[in-house]
Amino acid sequence: MAQFPKAHPSILAGAVIAASLFASQAWASAQHMVVAMPQLPTIIEPQGKNHNPLERVAFSIFETLIHADQKTGELQPGLAVSWTRISPETVEFKLRQGVKFQDGTDFTADDVVFSFGPERFLSDTAPGRPAAVEFLGGLKSVEKVDDYTVRVTMKTPDPLIERRFSARMSEIISEDGWKKAGGWDNWIKHPIGTGPYEIVSFRTGNRLELKRFDGYWGEKAPAEKLSFVEVPELSSRVAGLRSGEFDLITEVPPDQVKPLSKDGRIDVVGGPIDNIYSLVFDDKSNKIMTKELRQAFLYAIDRDLLVEALMGGKTTPANSFQSKTFGDLFIPELDKKLYNPQKARELVKASGYKGQQIVWRIQAGYYTQELTVSQAIAGMLKAVGINVKIEVKENWSQVEAPGATRMINNASLSAYFPDPASQLWRRMKPGAFWDASGYFVHSPEYQKFGDLGKILESSTDPAARKAAWKEMQEVFFTDPLACPIYALPMIYGKQKNVIWEPGTQGALDLSARNLKFK
Repeated sequence: MAQFPKAHPSILAGAVIAASLFASQAWASAQHMVVAMPQLPTIIEPQGKNHNPLERVAFSIFETLIHADQKTGELQPGLAVSWTRISPETVEFKLRQGVKFQDGTDFTADDVVFSFGPERFLSDTAPGRPAAVEFLGGLKSVEKVDDYTVRVTMKTPDPLIERRFSARMSEIISEDGWKKAGGWDNWIKHPIGTGPYEIVSFRTGNRLELKRFDGYWGEKAPAEKLSFVEVPELSSRVAGLRSGEFDLITEVPPDQVKPLSKDGRIDVVGGPIDNIYSLVFDDKSNKIMTKELRQAFLYAIDRDLLVEALMGGKTTPANSFQSKTFGDLFIPELDKKLYNPQKARELVKASGYKGQQIVWRIQAGYYTQELTVSQAIAGMLKAVGINVKIEVKENWSQVEAPGATRMINNASLSAYFPDPASQLWRRMKPGAFWDASGYFVHSPEYQKFGDLGKILESSTDPAARKAAWKEMQEVFFTDPLACPIYALPMIYGKQKNVIWEPGTQGALDLSARNLKFK
């Protein structure tokens, strides 16, 4: 047997201290979990905004009538225990009894009706409408049948009602809490839901503090306290994870996967989600952005190279706006490799473009490797004759500000449920955010896209829906208003004692369904 020198007492003491510190750190995580992300939402009201940071935190505070499993997409009882199709336009929901809001009031049908009513959503001037209309614009009414039964009716037949009421913008809020706050402006400072965590405090751009909601109807939240902190700098997020200050960090770039994985205290998890990282074009504010020039973008970008060189192979190229989670509505023949620089050059020439500067507004790090990826794409565009100037902005208001220099910006198109109506159509349809913000010319192709989209979201015939979806994509790519790049990678670093798995969406499920501590 090999002989080893005896350890000095001071070394043994240090080892004991280190071990106890590590043990206390693991225990502290169960008492107080800290999540670091590049950007916090500016508002916590679920219908306040449609962006990734809000999706991440809202899941802990609010719930929907139907719960969609974050990994499988399976529909499960949520605030409704059952649901029944009454007609192609109507679903009746039986609500869960004994549920409390975080202010101690009872959850009833009145709260469901109010959550979608004219004060919050169902009127042209409702404050929640601008963000939620692309999700729920087809909603006609939500009616109370009795204290624990509601009927949801759409304007037209809708095969996706159940999916819509399991997804973003369908979160249920407290009517009593809203009215006590005196309306939207005060309500949004401290909104109230039925979720496993409740808000303690929120400092915009700094920290969102939550605590376990002891009155929660389901299994109690595993963390006594839950903090989301804004840490824009990657190096600070990584350092905080290594030191134990943070339990979970988001937006880990591929070049950090191996170094972090070598740390015995840390796990790296995640990969591509059902969200396509894209460029969005404004063809209305500047006539340079002709359809031929926009088509050239489709063929100029080497997606495989971006994925391998900059994403470390941690995601997949996107050659169409599709996800395999669409099942029978995924059309493989429309998902073939687009990269063809010679074709891109021919389209640039045909467009009449003379090398004028095209402004591309981005944020440096809202998305993983955003600046680096944008610079690489700019080089690919230059190689086919497109002169792009990248302008780095501080926030979305600056990125999306109207004017002649609003020509291209980065975006992500989430599929909030496994159907094409939840992705390309939701974001690009007439009246949705970008169209309402003045991005799109209503060309014959765009009008055709709109007509086909109505079939996609209202037909109950699977064959008719598939035919419409196929033609929609073909029409869209003749007059493209967006350019797919790759499936958005969501890579996380976490402490090993945190037992948690990411899902196919950007939401963080930190409930007892998906979080434990060793």
